[in-house]
Amino acid sequence: MLCPFALVAEGFRVATFHAELTRKGPGLLLRDVLRGKDEQIAALEQINATVRPDVLLLTKVDFDLEKRTAKALQHALGYAHSFALAPNSMIPTDLDLDGDGRAMDRQTWARYAGEGAMLLSQHPVALKYHLADLAWKDMQNPKMPIDAAGQPFPSKPAQDVQKVVSQGLWIVEIRPKSKTSFTAVLFQNQTPVFDGPEDQNGLRNAAQLRLLEDVMRGQYGSFPKDRFVLIGNTNLDPNAGAGDRGAMLDLLNDKRLQDPRPRNRLGEDATVVWEKAGPMRVSYVLPSADWTVERAELFWPKDGPLRQAAEQASRHKMVWVQITPRPQ
Repeated sequence: MLCPFALVAEGFRVATFHAELTRKGPGLLLRDVLRGKDEQIAALEQINATVRPDVLLLTKVDFDLEKRTAKALQHALGYAHSFALAPNSMIPTDLDLDGDGRAMDRQTWARYAGEGAMLLSQHPVALKYHLADLAWKDMQNPKMPIDAAGQPFPSKPAQDVQKVVSQGLWIVEIRPKSKTSFTAVLFQNQTPVFDGPEDQNGLRNAAQLRLLEDVMRGQYGSFPKDRFVLIGNTNLDPNAGAGDRGAMLDLLNDKRLQDPRPRNRLGEDATVVWEKAGPMRVSYVLPSADWTVERAELFWPKDGPLRQAAEQASRHKMVWVQITPRPQ
């Protein structure tokens, strides 16, 4: 039975959650959803029923080409629609793309095809375009890794085929039946760590942040001047940790956007606390400057069953923002 998600006037509750819904092999997440006994999935259902977002982007979710997992999660979470595209972890090559000396790498690291993709559940969605096929070298002024000898790392053939997008970058139109449509930019970026002195992962993460700026400039397709939202996981905190924090700050300070900086009930803005790296803000909902932000929060109750659900669901916290159009 679908949940009757109530909305405020012309407004939208937009959320993203780095759900960590991955399993040790393909098909196992689908099995767990269908069985209805998985504690992590039950916790996600409880969180989602409490926050009640009508636009929800889940990142790090296993994908299958028949989209059976996406459909199962759609129904488990009580939505009428879902939207998913094949991630770049589905794309094999015959090359060594990460410099570990072993060939047959996928376009992004994954233990198996489809691990850690993205899923959008909410109103009807129309794809405007996506950039999964864009080669890193074809970006404007690409900064790609070089080795100690000044040569392309890990090789020129590898750089010729390397995609800039690691999992996905979708530009879609959200089309509610009774409200005005708006554009959403959906993304999941490369982690900037777990590499060598060439900083391949860090440079790719920075390139993906620049790509978001390019999208808003209309470099790869038409893009509106207003009524849009950027939703996803940058894998980068603007003030802490490894990576090009300047690129993250540039995005947050872009005048076309506003940063609601959601916080939890304790006043904290970290969307994840890693055991070694500590608290960091890596998941974002960034509305265009023309929206009115009514509320912005991280789901992290102080205590009780909902706190237990938040801890069970993921190391990450759900980020949500309530937005309404400003009067013209």
